[in-house]
Amino acid sequence: MRTESWQDKLTVCLIYIVLGLLAVVVVYPFIHVLSVSFSGRGEALRSGFHWIPRQPTLVAYREVMTYPFIWTGYGNTLFRMVVGTALTLLVTVCAAYPLSRKDFPWKRVLVLLLLFTMIFDGGIVPNYLLMKDLHLLNTRWVYVLPHAANAFQVLVMISFFRSIPDALVEAARIDGARDLRILTRILLPLSMPALVTIGLWSLVYHINAFMDNLLYVTDQTKFVLQQIVRQILIENRLDPFTSAVNEIPPAPESLKMAAVIVSVFPVLVVYPFLLRYFEKGTMIGSVKG
Repeated sequence: MRTESWQDKLTVCLIYIVLGLLAVVVVYPFIHVLSVSFSGRGEALRSGFHWIPRQPTLVAYREVMTYPFIWTGYGNTLFRMVVGTALTLLVTVCAAYPLSRKDFPWKRVLVLLLLFTMIFDGGIVPNYLLMKDLHLLNTRWVYVLPHAANAFQVLVMISFFRSIPDALVEAARIDGARDLRILTRILLPLSMPALVTIGLWSLVYHINAFMDNLLYVTDQTKFVLQQIVRQILIENRLDPFTSAVNEIPPAPESLKMAAVIVSVFPVLVVYPFLLRYFEKGTMIGSVKG
């Protein structure tokens, strides 16, 4: 067995130090936001680093959670997360399965058309006119239908389907299974890492998206959570209106940081449960065994 030299140990130590510094750089902004959101008015207005909240209080969170449009924004975001992700998975699987079969006609032409959509886009005005002609303006369906299909995700799913041995599909065909049974009983259970990865991509997109809200929706009852948070952060729509008479109102910075934490909470809850699938799914096609 080869023993490690002092050069190897030094290299490992340097790698850990660099990775530790990078972790601090990445994690610090979140710690700062979390600390300011729990801080009192005086501490929140103090400039500089915030690691641990002094005189912690939940007043900022109470203000944010009693803002009337926060809950409608949560409901609209939850709608686009659940319906949008389910629709994306359905469309992706239905598009990727036939394109992954060797005997499917016009396969190359259709894949080239998919690649074409990744390079060229119609632009804001044609998309707006399309949404108008489809009567999707000021509806919640404008959040999910235009994004039901994603060319990159379809290509990832095609790659995963192709990585499954053809012998499994051929054995099922010999036993009399048709395409729908092959897809649901054989390919989909084996494709769980890819499905979870694509689903997580879709979830993160729908949680963070607000541009379609700006372009296509003017009814505030149909605003998504990110648009509500954008109003709080940029337009200062949230005023301390729920504080008691003798209670010191929270600082604007605390309100903004609390709104940020509220908006990222769904991702923080879902991501740890899907992490192991996400890691495996993102490695699709990177290593050939």
